[in-house]
Order: sequence, then C-alpha cells, then structure tokens
Amino acid sequence: MPSRIKPHISFYDKSFLESNTGYYYLSLQLGKRSLSLTVFNPDNKKYVVFDSFAFNDIKLNESITPILDHILNERKWLGKRFQKVFFLIDHQFSTLVPPPLFFEDKADTYIKFNHPVEEEQTTCFNKLNNAHIINVFSISKLINDQLGKLWPNIHLYHCSSAIIESLSINYKNKISANNLFLNVRDEGFDLVYFKNKKLHFYNMFRYHTKEDFIYFVLSAMEELQLNPEEVELVISGNIDKSSILYEMIFRYIRTSRFIERNDSYGYSYLLDGLMGHKYYTLFNAQQCE
Repeated sequence: MPSRIKPHISFYDKSFLESNTGYYYLSLQLGKRSLSLTVFNPDNKKYVVFDSFAFNDIKLNESITPILDHILNERKWLGKRFQKVFFLIDHQFSTLVPPPLFFEDKADTYIKFNHPVEEEQTTCFNKLNNAHIINVFSISKLINDQLGKLWPNIHLYHCSSAIIESLSINYKNKISANNLFLNVRDEGFDLVYFKNKKLHFYNMFRYHTKEDFIYFVLSAMEELQLNPEEVELVISGNIDKSSILYEMIFRYIRTSRFIERNDSYGYSYLLDGLMGHKYYTLFNAQQCE
C-alpha cells in the first residue's frame, strides 16, 4: 500500500513551525482515493498548510494503518500534539435524524435502517447545531481506534456534516429560494437545499455515468419544484470547468457558479493556487464543533 501513495499537492507557509503544532488546529479528510489535510493558526485565524496525498481505492471499513504510517513517515510533525484535530470521513454511510426523534442509545437503529452495518463497525453521530439536525454515521472500529490513539483529542465528523453545517452558518442570511448547493465527492455528490433559512432537503447520490449524474440532479430539482432555468446551482468539491460533470451542468442548468471560500478565515498567499471550492468541506471542518 505505501508504495502506491504519493504527494499530490503541498503548500507550506513560511510562518508554519513544526515545533509549534501544539498551538495549531489540524483538519484532515479521508476518502477512498485521497487524504487531504490543512493546518490552521488560531492566533491570526489563518490557514498555513495544505497537503494532499493520492492513492488507489481503499476500503474505508478496513485498516488504514499503512496509509497513516507512510504519511507520518513523510510528515513526522503530524504525529505531534495539536490544540485541536478535526477528521472528516468521506463515505456514503450516513443518515440525518431530526433532534426530537433522536435517542443516543438507538443510534445503531437509525443507520441500519438505511445502510448495511457490519459487525466490526461502530456508530457515531454529529449534532449540527446551526442546521438543527443529527447526522448518524458508521466507521470501522479499527479506524476509529487508530485515529484515537494517534490524536486522543480528535473530533470525528462525517464529510456531509461539514457541508451541511458550514452552509448553514456561512449562507444563512444569503440563501435565496432558488439556491441549490451541489458538492461532488469521491463516491457521489451531495445536494443541499434550504427553505425559509432552514435545511429543507439533503441527499447523497451515487452515480456511474454523467447521464446518471444529471438525471439525479434534475430529478431532485423537480421534486423540490425548482426550475432549471431559474435555479442558481452553487458548486463545491471535486469538480472544475474541465470536468464532464460541469459540462452536463452547463448544458442543462442555466445558472451555476463555484462556491467562494469562507472569508471568516485568512489563508496563506500560497493557497491562492488552490481552487477555493474544491476543498470547501476540509477548510470548514472546524465549523462543526
């Protein structure tokens, strides 16, 4: 496994000090084909590091020790203590539950209703205070234990928690009835819709072809009574103007734009080379806290 892992993108601001990790926030996002991380300096509210590693498809219900060992060998400072650690897991196994219907001792029941849960998996949940929803998800017990040993103060979130909660915070007073949010990730894409400043619709769709992709987008719009001629599709995640997915959006939806990065934070000038929409969830992980 380690031989198939390679650095993809790396940016390190000159102000970053490996000896000062105890003062920084570390955010990581693990998907089937990549692990990305960023370091935030809370003293000046600025992101100072971005690193991304690419690898072949992995199973997120198995050990990720070889991946972590390899990356920790490359970036030894990652094994040090951080003030806060936020870890996003990117897979399809999550479900939303309204707070009045949620009982912590029944968390397994909610996730099993929508997804298969294997014996070696454990159930976690995130309380999204601004979106007023509970996100229940499963994770391999082995991965959960590995992460806890490496970073005892870890905050574990599902990546859909980050997209839902950050949109609730960042766009609460900016959302119109015609805004629909689309976030592309490794195994599919998220659609998020707010109505009367409240979360009205969320779903994650898996697809195999570009035709599947646009079919699910347009079907969701029809269900939400949104007109493709009038809606503004706000895009984030693993997509750019050269993507075949963007080509389908351009063909069938009149108005779309890429989401802007969160201006509540500062960013090293080196990070200007990143497309702000592409790692939106990672750079907003701390908003789930």
